[in-house]
Amino acid sequence: MSESQTISQRLNWMLEHIMHELPFRARYLGMPHLFCNLVSARLMRLYHRLRHLIARGPMPIRPPRTTPRATPPNPPEPTNPDDYVLPTGFAWLRRVFPGTQVVLAYNQLRTLLDEPETQALLTSDPTLARSIRALCRMLGLKPPAYLKLPRRPRAKRPPQPPQAIKPQKTPRKTWFAPPPPRPMTPWEAQLAADRFLNPRRYYLT
Repeated sequence: MSESQTISQRLNWMLEHIMHELPFRARYLGMPHLFCNLVSARLMRLYHRLRHLIARGPMPIRPPRTTPRATPPNPPEPTNPDDYVLPTGFAWLRRVFPGTQVVLAYNQLRTLLDEPETQALLTSDPTLARSIRALCRMLGLKPPAYLKLPRRPRAKRPPQPPQAIKPQKTPRKTWFAPPPPRPMTPWEAQLAADRFLNPRRYYLT
């Protein structure tokens, strides 16, 4: 087994366990079903992207493209009639989904990024490093020094003429403060304990 395969399996394990626990925790928190589907879709896109980038390996630097790139069709998004919008701030997944597997993924990703094999892989593949930075931001983990991007100098904007007052947009719905958690029934407490002690029964390996 190669080093890249080991890293790929560990990243897949993190995201798979989060996606498998998400519906269970969403019911417990009273999370809207549609909002849960949007979170799952975002995690699934990141999951497939990481698998593809690691399996592909680093690509050589190519000259700038002179012709427009053909964009492949994106997978269909979940219907969103309530106009929900997902948060994008630092540690948004830990705020929206305070589950056990998110905390475990945070600790395991921090350990994985400190290993020399991971550092060598990410420094040789900037595209993969960009996706890992997105995962770090999602989980609330500050990326190590070798993953940080240099700060870009801010360009001074020329003075703009005064503009007319724009009409205010209707705010879109996002995740709301979860209600106080109700006490678990004995059956739910037993199931949660069994999920934690025997994850192989419920999650992909």
